[in-house]
Amino acid sequence: MNFHAVIHPRSPSHPPITALAAIVFILASLWAPLADAAPLKVRVRGAAKLSARAQRVAASGDARTPGDVVGPAVNELLLSGALTDDAGQPLALQPVVIRIVRETDPHDARTALGVAAARGCDSAAPPTPGAPPPRRGATTWGIAVSGPTDAPEITATTDEEGRLCLRARLDPDRYKATLVYTPPPTQALLDGVEREITFDLARRGLALRFDPTPRVVQLGTPSATIEAIAIVDDDETPRVAPGLDLVLANEKDELARAQTDTSGRARFVLPGVKLGAPGPGELRVSFRGDAETAPASHGEDVERHVKIAVRVPAAERGELRPAVPEDGISLVAEVSPTGGTPEAPVAPADPLSEGSVEARIGDVVVGTAPVERGFARLVLTFTAQGDEARVRLRYVPASPWYEPLGEPTVHVPIRGPSLWSKAPILLAGLAVLAFFLVGRVSGQKNKPEPAPAKADGEGRDAKPRLDVVRPAERGQEGWTGRIVDAHEGSPVRGARVWIERGTFEGRAVLASVETDGDGRFALPGIGAALGDETITAEGRLHARLSQQLPPPGELAIALAQRRRALLAGLVRWARRRGPPFDARPEPTPGHVRRAASDEAATARWAEAVERAAFGPGEIDARAEQEVAGLAPEDRQGPEPPVGNDR
Repeated sequence: MNFHAVIHPRSPSHPPITALAAIVFILASLWAPLADAAPLKVRVRGAAKLSARAQRVAASGDARTPGDVVGPAVNELLLSGALTDDAGQPLALQPVVIRIVRETDPHDARTALGVAAARGCDSAAPPTPGAPPPRRGATTWGIAVSGPTDAPEITATTDEEGRLCLRARLDPDRYKATLVYTPPPTQALLDGVEREITFDLARRGLALRFDPTPRVVQLGTPSATIEAIAIVDDDETPRVAPGLDLVLANEKDELARAQTDTSGRARFVLPGVKLGAPGPGELRVSFRGDAETAPASHGEDVERHVKIAVRVPAAERGELRPAVPEDGISLVAEVSPTGGTPEAPVAPADPLSEGSVEARIGDVVVGTAPVERGFARLVLTFTAQGDEARVRLRYVPASPWYEPLGEPTVHVPIRGPSLWSKAPILLAGLAVLAFFLVGRVSGQKNKPEPAPAKADGEGRDAKPRLDVVRPAERGQEGWTGRIVDAHEGSPVRGARVWIERGTFEGRAVLASVETDGDGRFALPGIGAALGDETITAEGRLHARLSQQLPPPGELAIALAQRRRALLAGLVRWARRRGPPFDARPEPTPGHVRRAASDEAATARWAEAVERAAFGPGEIDARAEQEVAGLAPEDRQGPEPPVGNDR
């Protein structure tokens, strides 16, 4: 007869557990000084991304440059683009320098004249025919021309969405445009970018795009379908472009070819594994051009995901032997991607060395091990009765593009420990108890000196808070203080601090300042307080903290980063909802997403919180509001007092 394992916590009075607890206490005391060391801080630079497209369009109005030939069919260049950071956030009001030259003659005088007369796409009415062109250096709707007469440069300033656009009258021919973005001092942690494109104004322009736009592609699917649309858009009536041979490629290789049908769509069908290796990448559709249509290309950043399966070959073959769980049971798990086809299975060039495998009995983690060259070598340690334990294995990825596929259960045979195996632990427990008894007796004789007082803020919880360090002295007015990061303790530069008072029309700001480079601020006095004033602090990347205005004096304010505030809000929500969303020791976005199998909105919110909390890029007020806007309606409920963990 088989008996399944039952986990029993030991009594605190059991000698082996007492000994182990004492040893852990001693080691923790020795480790404490090392734990107080300053944390290592890493500064990471971002990268700018610049997309651009040039097309031939019908000339607007009667705008002409000197030397233009008057005719019924006059076209001009429309150059558009977008500037973002590597997280996809637009870079607004940033200068992009653009140089345009004719391929056959980089010093062509007519090209220089056309570039010098460039204008913004949303400019006012065109100049009157016969009027002189705009003076050099003039700015019209974000466009400025500078440089020598034979090699002018255009400086285009991006709008609030990071977009730029210009129009210029050029002869029908092939040209090369170079776009350069050099970050100003305000973007010191951002690397610049240079982009070069070629275009042909003698042929009709072609726009390519994916439909739908691929964001996440699965490598494990036997057949992946990518669709693209080709549209001729060099006049006021865009039209589809049938019969064009398009090429699909990733950032390294050509993947497939297809021809557009009568609706201008091209369908690429290929095994998912051909899309590339797991991780971030690019898919690009392109047309090489023909006698009538200019070459075109369009790319999208994608994430390539793969499902990861865990199996224990020894358990499948029935080769596991009974062992003592208290001594540790060795278990070798094989970890590998799944899917693909027999001809093209999903298999990386090297065995998987990513993430870890976690073993659980119920909700208790009994072992974990990193994945190294396709294997995870676990040691399971637990206390159980019976002759078998049901162990559930789960792959825990370190990158979002590796997704766990199920949680297989392994039946592990076990046996009880012998009496002699416990003898060393019993002796160690007695020795530790004797050590404590001797120390207690000697401690009565020599009373230790009191520990030195902790520094201001040391030992407090890493939560947002506002504390009064000291009240103002007689005759002093106003509030001074310093704002720091609640978790790192570093000063928050450029944070805003303000005082508000309720009025019949709403809230009125009485005083407002920004912190200096050391996070310090000084607010002036506001006269007599009425009792309903509040003081609020907020940083660009730090969540807002507001509470009742204290009496004048010196303040210490700690703000939590917005990404931490979003994560804390999810934890509070899961605590209120309870199982299955709550988990111990603490619910995570991934756990909430899996628990919300029947609540699509909750799953999307949890996924957005996970990307914001652990993904790249900065989380400012706008990003925080976008994620918070996805929260389920039942997120509303009792919140902790202002100033606690947000």
